[in-house]
Amino acid sequence: MQVKVEAVSAVEKKVGVEIPWMYVSQKLDEAYRDLSRGVSLKGFRKGKVPRPILEKMFSQQVERDVVQKLVQESFLAAAHQHDIQPVAEPVVDDARLTKGQPFQYSARVEVRSEVEPKDYFGVEVSKRAPKVTDEQVQAAVEHKRDELTEYKVIEGREPAILRPSDVAVLSVKGTIGAQKVEKDGVMVDLGAPEGDPREPLPGISNALRGAPLNAVDHEITVTFPDPNAEAKQEGKEVAQVTARLKVTIKEAREKQVPALDDEFAKDTGEADTLADLKEKLRLKLVAEDEKEIEQEVKRDLIKELIKRNKFAVAPALIERQLDVMIQRSKMQLAMRGVDPRNANLDERRMRDDLRETAHDEVSAAFLIDAIATKEKVEASDAEFEKKLAELAQARDKSVPRLKADLQKEGRLDALRHQLKEEKTLDLLLQRAQIRAKDQ
Repeated sequence: MQVKVEAVSAVEKKVGVEIPWMYVSQKLDEAYRDLSRGVSLKGFRKGKVPRPILEKMFSQQVERDVVQKLVQESFLAAAHQHDIQPVAEPVVDDARLTKGQPFQYSARVEVRSEVEPKDYFGVEVSKRAPKVTDEQVQAAVEHKRDELTEYKVIEGREPAILRPSDVAVLSVKGTIGAQKVEKDGVMVDLGAPEGDPREPLPGISNALRGAPLNAVDHEITVTFPDPNAEAKQEGKEVAQVTARLKVTIKEAREKQVPALDDEFAKDTGEADTLADLKEKLRLKLVAEDEKEIEQEVKRDLIKELIKRNKFAVAPALIERQLDVMIQRSKMQLAMRGVDPRNANLDERRMRDDLRETAHDEVSAAFLIDAIATKEKVEASDAEFEKKLAELAQARDKSVPRLKADLQKEGRLDALRHQLKEEKTLDLLLQRAQIRAKDQ
């Protein structure tokens, strides 16, 4: 086999392959022998159909299969021989068989970026001091309050109507704009303020106040700004959507919210007084902010490293990273209770908006890996086992069980690589020049 490799760009190569006819002929013979064993034709015993008849009936199929196998085998061999590291499937041109002639084809393939890292020690980055506001502490207190809120069955209420202190579970049918909707198990907190993201539909909480507790097909109308409308010019009206719904109340409960006092603090099991609870929550928020600061410094460090180390990245890898980012966005929507299928996502626009970020994420992965190689950073078995133990504890699993799950999911090597990346970033931070950021 003869192979010729040309560099089309820093991340694309053209591979020309020529395979002698003698080898191609052997592969054709093998293919026809295999075909003969499985073909039954009237007038011939199985496995005894003459080759000329098989060629007349099946030559196109056989040649197509042989070409495919020849390309697969030869390209893998050529890539290994010339140290080509593909990151996508090759695009094959002019792969046709001609009897008695060597089989030739060319393939274009995107390859892994070659990175020679430089100027990665002594990077100057700024770091802010942790900051927690009184409003954040109060929000944390309210979160604790929500956890201790009880939901009591409503009994003997007069008049028997929904109040702002209630939570209702509904079945809903009707239209939202031009779209028909019919859904069970819709939960609505009637005390939710206007614009609260927890509302399943903007304004529905307010519209349900005063509805009968035993309502069946109770009609409500809600109008709200169209979330999918293009931004309007100043002075123009914002497009509106009108929802006309019939709601049936399946269940309604009254929220009993605890008072913010020392008894509430004791009920949390975290403090004896409200003042102590607030102080503990403040310290917890400070610790969380310190972790966020560490991530901010790492992100700024990586951005500066990318500026200092420019190199090409294969387009296929950027597209693959965009796929990951789009899927990540859909998962975040689902975690907020929004069905991505009904969110009218403009994925083409999202890809355009995220393309630069995707490019930087791929570049960062290559760059950190190259620095790790140059500085001989490795994750030892002891460090790997420690990481597994930490993850197992966080997920309430045994280490053997976690390891088996990761092995089954094909993520064990990825975890070791992640640990290596974390060690590399720690090394870079140790050698960075970290300045205090002005508040």
